[in-house]
Amino acid sequence: MAAIEELDDKALLELSGRTDAAGVLSVYVNADPGGDRNAAAIDLKNRYRELRRRVAEEGPAERRREVVAALDRLGPEVEELATPIESGRGRIAFAALGDDWVVRLDSQMPVPNRVVLDDGPFVHPLLELLDEGRPAGVVLVSSDDARLLEWRLGRLRQVSQLEQEDLEAPHERAGQIGGGPAGQYNTPMREQRKARERAWAQRFLDRVAETVTNLTEERRWERILVSGGDQWAEILAGKLPEPLRDRVIRDTRVLAGLDDPGLLAAVTERLHAEHTASERRLLEQVLDAGLSKKGALGLSQVAGALNEGRVAHLVYDPEVRYVGSVDADGTLYADTETGVRRHTPEPRLNERLVERALATGARVSPIEGAGAGVLGDAGGIGALLRW
Repeated sequence: MAAIEELDDKALLELSGRTDAAGVLSVYVNADPGGDRNAAAIDLKNRYRELRRRVAEEGPAERRREVVAALDRLGPEVEELATPIESGRGRIAFAALGDDWVVRLDSQMPVPNRVVLDDGPFVHPLLELLDEGRPAGVVLVSSDDARLLEWRLGRLRQVSQLEQEDLEAPHERAGQIGGGPAGQYNTPMREQRKARERAWAQRFLDRVAETVTNLTEERRWERILVSGGDQWAEILAGKLPEPLRDRVIRDTRVLAGLDDPGLLAAVTERLHAEHTASERRLLEQVLDAGLSKKGALGLSQVAGALNEGRVAHLVYDPEVRYVGSVDADGTLYADTETGVRRHTPEPRLNERLVERALATGARVSPIEGAGAGVLGDAGGIGALLRW
């Protein structure tokens, strides 16, 4: 089973374009280690049994026998996905029924339990996982040091650590002066030390900000979670270059003292909440862009923009099955444009939309509920355009 981190855009495009005449089985299993170990196995078995029952009752007899035999052959391998010996909380498999290729992936992030049989891989839950799991920087800063980590697809690993320089005291002028609170005296020595500590802290935060800036560019972090309590988080965020400040998620909790599992859970929870909020902002951005003619709204406009390679970011509702066609040259059409004879109805238009977006370097964000919410009038589909 391969780690999902190994999937790049090229591999994802190749996967989404695979087909098999007998069908491709797509299986997603959420094997939550904190839950009932048998629950995932039972749910998977029930879904698989229901799929087999439907196949056995539909279509020509010869095809039914062929597909049922393939499902029986793959059954034991599918059942393994829910066993404790497999790695990852989210387990995914794509298997051709008429061929011998199987793709298996695992992730530390959960996936919805799904069993789907189609002409090609059912990739939309995988796309949702990759979108939410994109890399984020995590900065844990304190008076002693700063740990810089990367969160990606539910995994957290350290990429750098900066230590505070030792604060050495040069000769300080002794003496005592008044002016402090009752019972407390401020001396030149104390004032010099406080000034030195402030300068020392500022230099350290400058180093941290520079390192974060470099890592953000190098590792393409779109989000930067900064934790350091009230004292450090806001100051460090203010030291980052202005273009990066909009990416900062300020967390006033002091996360540096947590153990590794606790830190991972806290960071994942916060990033998940931020992702949900960012999806809402993205939908509103797409709607505003479409209304101002700087974006595309609805299947017809989006398909046209994809055909021209103008889409920078495709947003769609994976729960909506879009209807349209493809001509001999691969041009996509919405269902309202299918009056020309040379168009071939495309039952997997969702997959074709995704493939065209990936092939032209566009980002893809499946957002469940888009069709019932912000993009309801557009059928749940829209895009930000390059021009």
